[in-house]
Amino acid sequence: MESLSATDKAGREIVRLIAAHRFSPGERLLETALARELGMSRTPVREALGQLASTGFLVKSEGSRGYQIPLLTPKDIEDVFFMRGILESKAAMLCARSASKETVLELRRINAREEETFRANLKGEYAELNEDFHMLLADSSDNPYMKMYIRQLYWRSNLYVLFFMSFYCLESDYDTKRLSYLEHRKIVDAVEGGDPGAAEAAMRDHILSSYNHLLFPKKPLEGMS
Repeated sequence: MESLSATDKAGREIVRLIAAHRFSPGERLLETALARELGMSRTPVREALGQLASTGFLVKSEGSRGYQIPLLTPKDIEDVFFMRGILESKAAMLCARSASKETVLELRRINAREEETFRANLKGEYAELNEDFHMLLADSSDNPYMKMYIRQLYWRSNLYVLFFMSFYCLESDYDTKRLSYLEHRKIVDAVEGGDPGAAEAAMRDHILSSYNHLLFPKKPLEGMS
């Protein structure tokens, strides 16, 4: 695997802090304080904040040059997960049509590590692996436009996951009846089996399951097909 740049490392560490609920929706992220806490110079932290803002994960603070975690709303969560379901299910379908053995092996490796980190309650690393899984499928669709929009939707939806999925927002007693790594495994099985229809359905079910299990006020998600 390629080594991460200083900017990418800063971005992942910022996401880990947010996954640990060190910050709340609406709260400003101060570049100087983050650089000091991460033991990094301000340049990669500044660049990482800008990259996260470009995905919708952060927004510009009103009346200042900094960034903040956006406020989250029922309408926004519905819109984001609706579009994720449509685009990512199609990406999984395209991946199943032409996935290489190397892609399948990497999906299996990520998925196995997801189970390990879930059982060890390593929330930050689990979040990173979840990103790796979804982005690899998007990359493997071989459609640059799909990849671009999936990345933006993924990061925006990730705010709701990090703050309102029981695994991230509860210290214990989180919902173990719904295990996302098992849903991921069904997607990999379909991709490896070269079954585009099954891959599409498995991803659509996974996105809908994620939406339904968020501890956030929302309407039933309909028409995602």
